[in-house]
Amino acid sequence: MDAQTPLPLKRITIFKNGTCLMTREGKVPTQDGVARLPIPTDVLFGGYWLGAVNNSLEALTFKTDKLEKSNDSKELADFLLGNVGKKLRLSFHAKELPPITGKLISCDSETGLLRIRQENGTTTLLLLTSLHQVDFLEEMATTYTKDTLQRMVIIKPGKPTSELPLQQLSMQAGINWVPSYLLKLKDEKTARLEMKAVIENGVEDLINGETELVVGAPQMYFGQRRDPITYDYLTEGSHAGDAGSMPTQMLSNSLRSREMLSSPSESAFDNEYGSEGEKTGDLYIYQIGKINLPKGSKASYPVFAAPVEYAHKYEAVIPDHTNFINNRYIQPGETPLDVIHSLTLKNTASVPLTTAPVMVVTEKEQFLAQDLLRYTAVGGQVDIKLSKALDISVSHAEEEIERKDDAKKTGGYTYGRVLIRGTITLSNRQKKETTVSVKKTVTGHVTKTDGGKATKERMSTDNNPVTVMAWEVRLPASGAKTLVYEYEVFFRQ
Repeated sequence: MDAQTPLPLKRITIFKNGTCLMTREGKVPTQDGVARLPIPTDVLFGGYWLGAVNNSLEALTFKTDKLEKSNDSKELADFLLGNVGKKLRLSFHAKELPPITGKLISCDSETGLLRIRQENGTTTLLLLTSLHQVDFLEEMATTYTKDTLQRMVIIKPGKPTSELPLQQLSMQAGINWVPSYLLKLKDEKTARLEMKAVIENGVEDLINGETELVVGAPQMYFGQRRDPITYDYLTEGSHAGDAGSMPTQMLSNSLRSREMLSSPSESAFDNEYGSEGEKTGDLYIYQIGKINLPKGSKASYPVFAAPVEYAHKYEAVIPDHTNFINNRYIQPGETPLDVIHSLTLKNTASVPLTTAPVMVVTEKEQFLAQDLLRYTAVGGQVDIKLSKALDISVSHAEEEIERKDDAKKTGGYTYGRVLIRGTITLSNRQKKETTVSVKKTVTGHVTKTDGGKATKERMSTDNNPVTVMAWEVRLPASGAKTLVYEYEVFFRQ
């Protein structure tokens, strides 16, 4: 391999925050006692490490070199640059100008100026924009070379050698992976969960590299701050004060391309598969095998498809609309409330679920909902919201039933006491029994819950706790039920 060629890619580990760890291994020839390698672009602060196999590295010198780089010709200027010194015939946009034949002496791609030595010995200067057609009278080259600036590392091994085996680790920015899920309901208790990942590659061409996708949020203290080896100027400091923040909310997972053959009557979203993975500390790594992905492109890979268990969940959450301690007023009449229909998913797969969008469909692939599936460990549970439950209604009302002045003296203040009664009416218009979870928040001391559980979350102002009451209400088919609760509020007089 020459000095312009990086070490072969062995493995790339991609995180969901736009960074990756690249592992490269290979042998580099030495010349005049040193080896040369290009430095990867967008190396993150403290993220470049180079080691020698069965040798040591005495010194690493980083500098910017001017290198000749071969490129494929795509435009007229490129073809002219690659064919300097060859004979050609030029035709012009201006029809009154006759074509000229000669040898191309030079081509300046920045100014568009050409220098031609015609067959009669005349040297002619002309602009690229004046040309209508170019005919090459000798074999045409399809590549051209151009000087480019490249950051290089000059490696001095500890022991003289003609070929230096190296391993390179580089933490780089510019690549990302985005997960998503498809949840297909199979019956009233089981479903099929499929996961895929889209890899967005903006770092470099990935060629036959083992690819890993990471679930988790590792500490990235310096964010996307670049390493000093990537630039010529002096680094002002090595602290993280200007490191900038990294987005930490990630979606997750990856996919391996595979063929799935089925007859037209079968569904493509029924079979199960999985990619290999392993847990490393607080991170989980999906291994999706070797991929080839050019820079500037995206690709989708399957991660896994597995059966999971689920249950329907109906929930009504009632906030503290009255908040008597602040408002000293109770709104008369009943207030209708929404009941939310969700699915409680149990992760019975062998891998954790990462935060990602999830689309839910029926067994006939009919759309039901799209929600955000949050991180769920193996064996854990997560709720996926479907819609408002139109066949279950809930209404709520409160009223003052008792008031007493001078009920309490504390801290030098006199407090009055008001007793409030609330009613929650639930109605089920479905033709099957349904359980509804009800949560009601009040600011005060709960004295009656009608079979519910009251939990004091925190103290509010003036010695009144914020309390949450919870019920699991079983509603018969086409049935209804009313819950009654009471609580007292002390207010300063």
